[in-house]
Amino acid sequence: MKIKSKDIAKELHLSEATVSLVLNERPGVSEATRRRVKEYLRAKEEEYYGKRAEAPKEKKGLILMLQYIKHGIIFNRDDFNNEKQGYDPFFEELKKMVAKEGYDFSFVRFDERVHDLDQYMDEWKKQNLQGIYLMGAEMNKHDILYFSRLGVPIVVGDNNFYDLGIDSYLIDNIEGIQRCVDYLVDRGHSKIVYLAESIDIFNFVERRESFLQEMDKRDCGIAKNRIIRLGKCYEEVYENMLKTLEQSQYRPTAYVLESSMVSLGVMQALQESHVRIPRDISLIGFDAVPPVNLSDLKLTIVKGTHTRRHRAAIKHLMRHIADQETEIIRVYYRTRMQEGNSVFDKTKYIYT
Repeated sequence: MKIKSKDIAKELHLSEATVSLVLNERPGVSEATRRRVKEYLRAKEEEYYGKRAEAPKEKKGLILMLQYIKHGIIFNRDDFNNEKQGYDPFFEELKKMVAKEGYDFSFVRFDERVHDLDQYMDEWKKQNLQGIYLMGAEMNKHDILYFSRLGVPIVVGDNNFYDLGIDSYLIDNIEGIQRCVDYLVDRGHSKIVYLAESIDIFNFVERRESFLQEMDKRDCGIAKNRIIRLGKCYEEVYENMLKTLEQSQYRPTAYVLESSMVSLGVMQALQESHVRIPRDISLIGFDAVPPVNLSDLKLTIVKGTHTRRHRAAIKHLMRHIADQETEIIRVYYRTRMQEGNSVFDKTKYIYT
């Protein structure tokens, strides 16, 4: 920023010679006058740079956050949460975050069963697409390769395509299931059964493998027959859990619940079957469940970090676009335990 001496002199009702002495740090000017000129310059600089910061940046193109729906299990969860596309305050936060870097932002739920991906791609190209953050829990390799045709940086959440050179931001499923099993075993449980969905998506496969490994490590017996698949939606889980309770001769003392959908269906079936939680059976879930009317039951859960992870993934995507990074990264976010009243501590009480 440059301001002419004559403009300063005119504004402050001084002579140009006086202003010149101040600007060149020469003697012959009173301290009061010197201070007036410098304060004027400082105020002008603050005004100028403040306006520059507030000025809208030149648009660089579109950052896309896309939730890929293949089986519909993620979509069903959103129905339970009653979320509406475009009205989530978190998306508004992301929009402001990318706008500071000069990008437009769009969130899309793409369902491959009903939407035309080629049509979407044509539209994204028109919007000058610069990068994609794919929430790819339900995706496979074939699906992700299709997006590579766009020729822009991709970051994936809830899936791992490391061998394809794609960065991933992940929940640490292995550590999360270790927390579940350790929590139960430390409270005296060894007859533990894992209740699963019927879909083999990345997060679920990792959780099941971790369950087998952790049960073996804690000497809880052979666990490969202790994984029961109940279904891919709430209704299937609920109905199959009722059948399991009627038919099973094996009575575990605790269940690990693979997902929020499993937790909902199982808790409803147990309560309708008059199974007392946690006295008859202890429960620990993976992921939070939406509010439901299940008397005073508060499920103990292990949950991942979602909003912070998505925010970090999009920040990384923008750095990737700007710097053309070539290193491939996988970032794992630890889970956290949220204790409820659904686990009975057998080390403190004896009951039959």
